[in-house]
Amino acid sequence: MNISELLEHCLNTQLNQSGEQAQKEESNTLDSQAKAEQTEEQNTTKEKSKIESEDDDYNKMIDFFSISNSNEYNITSTISFPDQIDSSEDNKSTSSSNMENISYSYNASDEEIFDALNPFEKLCKLCENPTPSNIESASKYVVPALEFAAAQEDYVRVFFYLKKYCFYSDVLLRSLWLDQIQNVIHFLYAEQNTIPFDFTDDFNMVNQLTVLVSDLMPETAYQVKKCASSALLNLVEKQLVDNRQIEEIIIPCLLSLVKENNEDFHIDCITLFGKLAPLIGRELTTKYFLEPFCRLCISPVFHTRKTCATYIAEIANIISSEDVENQLLPNFCEFMKDQVWAIRKVCADQFSSFAQTCSRKKRETVLTECFTRLLEDNSRWVKISAYKSLGPFISTFALSESENSTQNDASIIETKPEEKLESPKETEYSNFIYWRNSLPSIDESLQGAIDPKSDDATPTLTNLLNNLNDVNKPSLYASTTNLNQQPTTQPTLENLIQQISKELEQEIVPPILLSYYVTMVEINSQSSLDSEMNYNCAYNFPAIALTLGAKYWKFLKNLYKKLSEDLSWKVRQTLAYSIHELAIILGTDNTQIDLVPVFDSYIKDVDEVRIGIVSNLTKFLNVLSMEYRQAYMPKLNDFLKMDNQRNWRFRNELCLQMSQFCELFSPECLAQFVQPVAFILALDRIAEVRVTATKTLVEILRQFEIRKRQDLRRNFIDDVVRILGNSEKWTLRQLYVMICEQILATKAYNDFELFTRDFLPKLLQYRNEKVPNIRVLVARVLTNYIVNNELFLNGKSALVGELELSVQFLSSDTDSDVRSYFPNFTIQKYVPACNQETTNYQDNATKMDISNSSDSNHKQEDKMNQDDDEDEDDEDEIIDKTKINQLKIVNLENEIDDDEMNEQVSESGEQVPRSTDKSQNKTTPEEIVLN
Repeated sequence: MNISELLEHCLNTQLNQSGEQAQKEESNTLDSQAKAEQTEEQNTTKEKSKIESEDDDYNKMIDFFSISNSNEYNITSTISFPDQIDSSEDNKSTSSSNMENISYSYNASDEEIFDALNPFEKLCKLCENPTPSNIESASKYVVPALEFAAAQEDYVRVFFYLKKYCFYSDVLLRSLWLDQIQNVIHFLYAEQNTIPFDFTDDFNMVNQLTVLVSDLMPETAYQVKKCASSALLNLVEKQLVDNRQIEEIIIPCLLSLVKENNEDFHIDCITLFGKLAPLIGRELTTKYFLEPFCRLCISPVFHTRKTCATYIAEIANIISSEDVENQLLPNFCEFMKDQVWAIRKVCADQFSSFAQTCSRKKRETVLTECFTRLLEDNSRWVKISAYKSLGPFISTFALSESENSTQNDASIIETKPEEKLESPKETEYSNFIYWRNSLPSIDESLQGAIDPKSDDATPTLTNLLNNLNDVNKPSLYASTTNLNQQPTTQPTLENLIQQISKELEQEIVPPILLSYYVTMVEINSQSSLDSEMNYNCAYNFPAIALTLGAKYWKFLKNLYKKLSEDLSWKVRQTLAYSIHELAIILGTDNTQIDLVPVFDSYIKDVDEVRIGIVSNLTKFLNVLSMEYRQAYMPKLNDFLKMDNQRNWRFRNELCLQMSQFCELFSPECLAQFVQPVAFILALDRIAEVRVTATKTLVEILRQFEIRKRQDLRRNFIDDVVRILGNSEKWTLRQLYVMICEQILATKAYNDFELFTRDFLPKLLQYRNEKVPNIRVLVARVLTNYIVNNELFLNGKSALVGELELSVQFLSSDTDSDVRSYFPNFTIQKYVPACNQETTNYQDNATKMDISNSSDSNHKQEDKMNQDDDEDEDDEDEIIDKTKINQLKIVNLENEIDDDEMNEQVSESGEQVPRSTDKSQNKTTPEEIVLN
């Protein structure tokens, strides 16, 4: 074979191989195309079947809503949800398509399309592709979708998705949808007047939501139960459900849970019983809740009994007292005998609330005996809770107003005018009721029975209280058997309390309870039972004193003295805040004998205690006689001495009290003691204190005017003008304007002409004030109180010309805030004069008549207009009055001299006006106007 034949043979073989490869490639492409077509057909069939299944589910949901009758509500729903959530095969089959959809959803064009949809369309779009990420995102669009819903089908679809995913298998995703239930309730409550809940007889949104919440109650997951319970309470609190829905949906659900043998269900039901009882009323509570609640009270489970003890007072406050005594009281007594100390402690905490629902007879017998056992309990925590509830429990024995009136009437009839009351037991009770807002005075017919000088505690009671110090400390925690083993020569705590109770005989409070209360300080000092025990005793002291009345104050005197000397400032602070109420209860005589020394000691106490007596100083002084009141006036200077001078609120409170008790003192006393202190506070470094001091000064002036003391009024006016009006400090001159405004606002002067004579001349001089803050206040006073007064409208005042000139000056002021008070005047630019020419003009302005002043004023205005033709028109703007009235107060630590407030003057001697441009106007502390 030659070379040519060999080459030809090689070419033929290569061609044959290439042809075979091409055929193979063509066959492969055809096969791939066929497979692709088959997969597309399979995907389309799956999508069609998926859409058909969703349509079937939606049709089933619509059928359920249409079949369900509005008159018969079912607790459980009969909707059959799709099985793709629970079936693993469907999850596997849809995983690939979900991944394709997720990857497809990240395209920029699809995101723009999705963002363009409204919330309802977004919710439907995400729920059509139920991937975990889409389900999580869809939960955020539930409430917005309800806002955009327009037809019944839209609301049905949203509620379908809500109910579907509230039962989702994934706990995290399910919790997101459960949280939306509260938002849906708030939406329905807010839109209940605009959205009809009853679209048709077959669909009611509130009913469907209530059924959904009821279906979630039997769930075992804690988060689900918590969400369902709170949603159930919200539905009832917002009154979205009526009594019929409560009876047919909510109550059957709770009663079914009570029958379950599950401790968690029982605790949830008891909690809902206690919280729903005040909302549904006495009738439904007695009918449905009382019997199962009493059955759960005898549960062998400790947590169930403890929950019953916690909410027994809530149930008792709703039902009748007869049902309380017959059904709840036996269970409550058993709780106080329970072997678990935690249950006894809960009873001690709820004791006073439960005792208010029982009759007085039951409180004096059954409850007093049970409470005594709690006070002597072996557990330290039970004792602490019992002593904390002792004061509120004693206050429940206060006589009602009807009982007081009947007792007083009977005693007055039986007692003749010339006969004296034989014994304290036959006298009337105090005419006070502890829950009343106002405290009446003691009946005059009973004043003879109350002799504060002879109401000292008996020597036997004092000796018994002193004997408590001899009781050994371990005996307070020892059991009854250990106490019996002690020597008979040493008295025990229980024996001493029994002996003390015999000395506290009265007809209002059981003596044994009162004996425990009056010995609280001694018991705590010996045993150190609780650090807050003395505080609780002091906190409840006014209620105990109000219950016993002034008649039995002798039993509480020693206790009050010990509490007032307690080392803890919190105890003394509590007594300081309530000393005025105690003075009203005890009356003038007892207050001056027993409370005045305590009040005097608190004046020199720490600031935390002193603020308590200062804040109620007027009420306390009102109880005292005039002699004792005037004795406190020299002590006003002691209140100005504080531990911390930065505590400006203390001085501010003193100013408020001084403005209130001015009417309690004579004009001489006000001029000698109150007026100097008021001026000192008017010079305070804090602006708030200065503003409050103006109220005190105006009230002093009012008292001088009412009592016709012209000499004291004249001296007061001279001091105001000298100290404030002629002061070199702009802040004090500003106070002068504020005092003028307060006088006119409160009508401290009966005759307006007196004001024009005493205060107006100095006020009108401030039209040329350099500080714009003062000019703003002057403009406000003139427009609100002076310009429209009849005295000036009729031209009867000699200051009409001065007033007209001031108005013209202020209406053309450079400051827009000043001009805004005169919108009806032609705004002309006027610059306060600084050169000699304008100064002479201002000095001679008071001597000119209105015509001459207007002619010269026109010349001056023409000159200023020629200089300011190139200025912008921004100064003609008038700001809103509401913005001007919102004036702020600046607390200046260091007083600012007037030299810092001088405006800039050009080299030619002309004053440069303040720029009104907001970008260039830098507000200084001096330009901020007082409120």
